[in-house]
Amino acid sequence: MRIQINDKDFEITEKTNLSQLLSAQNVDTSAVAVALNGQIIHREQWQQTELKDNDTITLVQAVAGG
Repeated sequence: MRIQINDKDFEITEKTNLSQLLSAQNVDTSAVAVALNGQIIHREQWQQTELKDNDTITLVQAVAGG
């Protein structure tokens, strides 16, 4: 199955949900927003959100500063 994360292509071999993918990619989930195919996915939904072939994921990290 092919997916795209922040404009980079990835091949994943097994059925995966969003939470598993973020963990496998070592994403710091404490301050990240996730969009799947242009739709924001709330943290509470990550575990139930199964990925499909050709899904596009956008990760945005919050950055402190002023």
